Amino acid sequence: MTLQWGYKQAFLRCALLFVVGVALQIAFGDFSNRFLRQPWGLIFAINYLYLLVVIYVQSDKWKWMRQIYDHHAMISTLSSMVILTIIFGLTRQDPDTEGIVGMLGFSRMTSSWSFNILLVYFMTALGVNVVQDLHRWRQRRLAAIISHLAVFTILCVGTFGSAGKERVTITTSLDKAAHIGRDKAGNSMELPFAITLKEFTMEEYPAKLYILDTKTEQSSKEYLLVEEEGLTQEIDGWRIEVIKSLDMAGAIPGQAEFREMKHVGAAPAVYVKAENVKSRQKYEGWVSCGSHIFEPSFLRLGERYAVAMPRREAKRYLSRIVVIDSEGESHRFNVEVNHPATLGSWKIYQVGYDTARGRWSTHSVLECVRDGWYPVTHCALWLTLLAGVVMFLTAGGRKVAKSKRETKKQPLANAKSATKHRKEGKR
Repeated sequence: MTLQWGYKQAFLRCALLFVVGVALQIAFGDFSNRFLRQPWGLIFAINYLYLLVVIYVQSDKWKWMRQIYDHHAMISTLSSMVILTIIFGLTRQDPDTEGIVGMLGFSRMTSSWSFNILLVYFMTALGVNVVQDLHRWRQRRLAAIISHLAVFTILCVGTFGSAGKERVTITTSLDKAAHIGRDKAGNSMELPFAITLKEFTMEEYPAKLYILDTKTEQSSKEYLLVEEEGLTQEIDGWRIEVIKSLDMAGAIPGQAEFREMKHVGAAPAVYVKAENVKSRQKYEGWVSCGSHIFEPSFLRLGERYAVAMPRREAKRYLSRIVVIDSEGESHRFNVEVNHPATLGSWKIYQVGYDTARGRWSTHSVLECVRDGWYPVTHCALWLTLLAGVVMFLTAGGRKVAKSKRETKKQPLANAKSATKHRKEGKR
């Protein structure tokens, strides 16, 4: 299969743009979108949309402009973007990558000149086609027009709005108001509101027991999940039995024992019995992961091995906060991972805590994000949904119309067939 000359030209343009991007990458380093920070992102976006209209209008006068957005350009740019995305996807994305891969920018997709240039070319071709569809309105292409408009809107937001997003990380402490955080560059930034942490809570997974090689410090792949007392499991030739389990316990000073304790610093502790399957050697004692108050406790199994308990993994954690806005009004929120709080144009995300203290953390790390382009993105997503609905509703209508056309054609075909037979009979 040979490509038409139009496709050859279109793919050649994409290849040339890729080479230009590589040259710029080598000459100037990574592409930076800092110049698109507000309000410049919006200004560039408005001028860009105006440019698309100019290209479409002037394409009747200057025929070569049609090559920017015709079907050859659409297919070639889309194919080039898919190929380039696959290349970047197969390349490890690491800003510190050196060598030829790092020099060409393949390890930094979003900062690569070649990727951004081809992305803008594809977005331009799609945008002019959207302008053409809106100008030459055809109701039967309503679903396609809406879907193209949605994709174009998302690409515009990603291109012109990426640098306008503000991200501020702030650490809040119990009963202390905080309004100064740090941006990505580590610079101090004052927020238009103050956040006070009222409570930090955490749900944890059950404790685990595993066999630790004290010489190599390697742990067994198998482990015993301590969900209740009386559990028994064989791990690396040792039969481990849980005799007693305390969810919140503290070490007794001067003794290798634990007792139930429900105040700050409490940690899970279990009393276990261990028996070697082959030698029948038996050991028993307390095992605990420890906390910021007391050290972890191990059950020694001879000179080399021991029963150990790692820190319990966080299952769910949240921060109860009070936010005082610029007008002095108070707002209460429960913030947890993937469930941010919304205050005006700001979203507050839970991103961390004091890992050393765990469930007893007295501070919470929050990320405050403001995206002025979010409403536009939201509209684009609704447009995508609308395109699907329109496509579903119009599919039945097209089938009915096709059936009616075939029904109308059938009598005519029958009449022609009868006429043909009569003529053949006369002969």
